[in-house]
Amino acid sequence: MDLTRPMLLLLGGEGAGLRREIVERADEAVTIPMAPPVESLNVSTAAAVLAFEAFRQRRTRTERLHHA
Repeated sequence: MDLTRPMLLLLGGEGAGLRREIVERADEAVTIPMAPPVESLNVSTAAAVLAFEAFRQRRTRTERLHHA
């Protein structure tokens, strides 16, 4: 998923997630792949993973633009 553009990330709780009405209005959905035996992440961990990936993608994009 391209996380370099401006966006709003909506995160739901581990058990219930987001309300169906919110999910239906979203442009895209993202999942975080996990290796067994991990079944889920708490919301703060998921937010940290997504924030780091957005930072990584944006840094890589900026480096490519400066070296082009």
